Amino acid sequence: MAEPSKLAAVQLSEIGAYLGPGTKANGKLLFEGTTTIEGEVEGEILVHGNVTIGEHATINGKIVGTSVLVRGRVTASIQADKKIEIQPPGIVIGDVITQSLVIGDGAILEGHCSMRKEKEGKILPLIRQEATGANSEESSS
Repeated sequence: MAEPSKLAAVQLSEIGAYLGPGTKANGKLLFEGTTTIEGEVEGEILVHGNVTIGEHATINGKIVGTSVLVRGRVTASIQADKKIEIQPPGIVIGDVITQSLVIGDGAILEGHCSMRKEKEGKILPLIRQEATGANSEESSS
């Protein structure tokens, strides 16, 4: 019987936090892990993980997360460490800051977009060093 309880725990951890339709929240909300919001939120949403804004959701406040998928309406800025995706019928009225931005046909973004590279000290400097080394070997031949 230990197996079914482990399976249930894994399924719950994959679901994460969920605010269903008809839910209304005000203030600063903090979530750990995957989060799905289908209701209305007035305030700031901070997610240490991925967040999905459902089709019927309305968010009036800043969203910060690892990756953000918007299918509802967001009026404020969104900041994601990795990716922001806006899919129809999603609407974002506000600025977005991320490394990767995807806007599906029919989705709307009204605002400024700032895209930044990964933090320094990861893959990019290594590629530059290899390219420099390859060029110096070719020129000395």
